[in-house]
Amino acid sequence: MAPILTGMGEFLERSDSTVNAVGINLALACAESVLFGIFLVLAITSLAVIVGRHTNRSSNYSGHSGPSERVWKSPLFIATIVLSMTVTSHWLVTMRRIFDAFLHYEGGRNPMEYYLTVEAPTQVAATAFVVASVIVGDVILTYRIWVVWDRRWTLIVFPTLCTLAYVVLGISVVQVFASYSPGESIFMAVARLRIVTTAALTLATNLYGTGIIAYRIWASTRSMKHDHAFGALGLTMTEALVIFIESAAFYTFWTLFFLTAFAANSLLEAFAFHCIPAATGISFMLIVVRVGLGFHWSHIAGVALSFMGRRPSTLRKQALAYPPRAITLNVTRTIEQETDYALRLRNEAL
Repeated sequence: MAPILTGMGEFLERSDSTVNAVGINLALACAESVLFGIFLVLAITSLAVIVGRHTNRSSNYSGHSGPSERVWKSPLFIATIVLSMTVTSHWLVTMRRIFDAFLHYEGGRNPMEYYLTVEAPTQVAATAFVVASVIVGDVILTYRIWVVWDRRWTLIVFPTLCTLAYVVLGISVVQVFASYSPGESIFMAVARLRIVTTAALTLATNLYGTGIIAYRIWASTRSMKHDHAFGALGLTMTEALVIFIESAAFYTFWTLFFLTAFAANSLLEAFAFHCIPAATGISFMLIVVRVGLGFHWSHIAGVALSFMGRRPSTLRKQALAYPPRAITLNVTRTIEQETDYALRLRNEAL
């Protein structure tokens, strides 16, 4: 690991920054393609499990299987579609910039100048897709906070304000890039202030979301461990992974990487910045897949109890003291809800 970091440091310390610009953008194309492939698999899986859940729910109500019309109103479904559009569009622009740099711009004789041209239409378009992806990501995170904390509106005031401010400043960043003059650096003062501010806003949203969701899951786990049935359990790798996914920590770390690189005037900011859509998509598709598959803490508890010689069903014997009776329900109205599965163990166990 140390030789890799040393080589990267020497690469960035070269006096000719334009060489770095070409190398970083080629590395960007490779890294983003890998991340985009991961995102694509997760996005397809997300759509499959969301449609599957709604189809099963529709068949339970109507007595026949078929896609439910309400799937189009699902926040998770809409977010998956929108993120798929922005992430795919950005990747296509990145691929287009490679052909422009090495074939179309001045006959491919000066790719370094092309990659340093901030006002290039493809650069402006790529920036717009980054901004759009971040907005969608912050909206999803705000929605997750609302769901995980049992729909408490007061807890989403701060991320909502940060997201609204990001929308305004993000649009202004795209406008500034479009108005650049030839030869101007991306680190000029007028753009620097807006870019750092927008990065700080989305970072604040994600640090807040990561912290408050992780605390919610940790507190729920801790309360379960006070129960004698879970007293022998510790924080497993599976639990830690669920916390990581639920809180979108990967997206938070990547945003912090970009902010650090840009504040240091490093051309690595281009690599970090243009991988944000794919990083955002992966982080939140993991959430959608987890929620869509219905994974929750009772799965962990069920395995642990089996090792302890107990079956989870024994926890519900009191609830089955009276024999079940057939009832008839006349459903006149169906209310669609997105269910969070992460924090239901205690209620289910009781």
